[in-house]
Amino acid sequence: MKIKYNAEIIAGAVFVIAATVLWLLIPSQIQTLEKTAINAQTFPRIAIGGMLIFSAGLLIQGIFFNEKKELVITKESFHSDGFKREMRSVIFAVMLLAYCVLVTFLGFIISTAILVVAILLFYGARKWYYYVIPLAMVGIVYYVFGVVLRISLP
Repeated sequence: MKIKYNAEIIAGAVFVIAATVLWLLIPSQIQTLEKTAINAQTFPRIAIGGMLIFSAGLLIQGIFFNEKKELVITKESFHSDGFKREMRSVIFAVMLLAYCVLVTFLGFIISTAILVVAILLFYGARKWYYYVIPLAMVGIVYYVFGVVLRISLP
């Protein structure tokens, strides 16, 4: 099967839609009583506005300047190195989504420790100090924010 696609159009359209939805959600998600020009909604509006502008630029670039690429899908393409690399990226993204869910149930320390160990196992880390350093950083972050600054972590 042959598929013709333009990655810039797809990515630009997806992120224009995402930025628009996020922009519209800002007032309901970040409520503020301040009437000044700079308030709690300022930085999110700047970041999402930049995302919207650059996504629209990518979409325009894809529409006017780039040729469509052709992808031929066969049985052999599922066993190629490129497909395996893409699947590793998909699995990594699923791990991050699972982390977002785990944080709400298990809290910051346990879920972050599980994520660190899972990522290191996934990428085949063999040395013990590859595990100790990020786990120690989780403890340090908890100590600084939770104990010293008294900021509650999820």
